[in-house]
Amino acid sequence: MGFAVVLGEAIASPIVTAQAAFIGFMTGFLLLGAHMVLDDLDREINSDNEPTRIRPVGVVKRNEAFSFAIMLASFGLLFAAYLGLSTLLIALLSAVLIFVHHAKTRKPDVLGNAFVGANTAIIFIYAGFAVGSLTRMLAIFVVMAFLSSMGRETMKNLAQSLKDSSVRAVSVTGSNRYTEAGKQSALLFVATVMVSVVPMVLRLVSINYIPLIVICDVGFLLTAYSMMTSPTPRNAKRNENYVLVWLSFGLFAFVIGTL
Repeated sequence: MGFAVVLGEAIASPIVTAQAAFIGFMTGFLLLGAHMVLDDLDREINSDNEPTRIRPVGVVKRNEAFSFAIMLASFGLLFAAYLGLSTLLIALLSAVLIFVHHAKTRKPDVLGNAFVGANTAIIFIYAGFAVGSLTRMLAIFVVMAFLSSMGRETMKNLAQSLKDSSVRAVSVTGSNRYTEAGKQSALLFVATVMVSVVPMVLRLVSINYIPLIVICDVGFLLTAYSMMTSPTPRNAKRNENYVLVWLSFGLFAFVIGTL
């Protein structure tokens, strides 16, 4: 995520100073670190799905992990404050989303998935303001990041039911129907592909944009097809990391397309 912030800065500005790149990297790195530490706090879910994580095996206590997450987030905010008030406020909003999501909405429903998508997207908004402002190109990628991350979170919740047959691990409120979760994630990935076409329609990118965005879009469409035809926990588990690969190709396409 640290490198993603730097690439987001490159989309928003042709010139990225070493200071902006370093501070952007550290802010993304530390805030994502806080998010991942909080992910490890839920012993009940992790005992089923990730039994080797630090909480299930008892390596650290809950209050120790929570304190570490606060420390990481605090240092992330300090780095953001160095660039100005706007970046501090955006980073603070990201931190609030992280803690609210884990405290109140960490449940497998549309709202919980939207929180995850929003927290991924806001990092790129931060990247824009770190180098000046949110450009049209970066705003388009923010939408792509939101949709694809929400779709990935939907798949992750479905994948959790691989070892957990309860409805809590299914990504549709009050339902244990895998097909609905598969359809939901597939639609989000298709929407991501549709948004990726906008820069070409608006003529915001060079021809260099096309090769990488084609890989990105084909990947998302294949993942969508896979989730529509086989909406099982095992298939969701297999596909969830591919989404990060496709989004990375999209990110590089936006960077190269603006050169």
